Amino acid sequence: MAVAGAALLGASLAVDARAAQEPRRWMTLDGRDWTQFAPQQKQAYVAGFLAGAAAAATSNPDTAVIRATVDSLYQAGGLRFPLGHMVYATQLDEFYWWDNHVPIPLYLALSSINQRMNQHGNVP
Repeated sequence: MAVAGAALLGASLAVDARAAQEPRRWMTLDGRDWTQFAPQQKQAYVAGFLAGAAAAATSNPDTAVIRATVDSLYQAGGLRFPLGHMVYATQLDEFYWWDNHVPIPLYLALSSINQRMNQHGNVP
């Protein structure tokens, strides 16, 4: 009986270890993750998010069309997230300083920050 209990405990620890090693999906990253990122990771995350948001402006898979669409939106000031990655990274640092914001997913925090800056006229 003790052997069975030890085997069950060992199996559950192995499952827990595998689950801890699997990377979390981007949709589940939140303030806990953000505060653990190194500065370079923060910059890379936000830059990637902004690139994805810009590319999402078109559903055409042709990279030339995506480039032309993003360039046009940038020149016209029509990107959904028009500011540079450092602006958003700094805003996220401030956003997640508040404990009640920590469980909010990163992508929602970025959207919220962007909306707030747009409402206050902080967007060029």
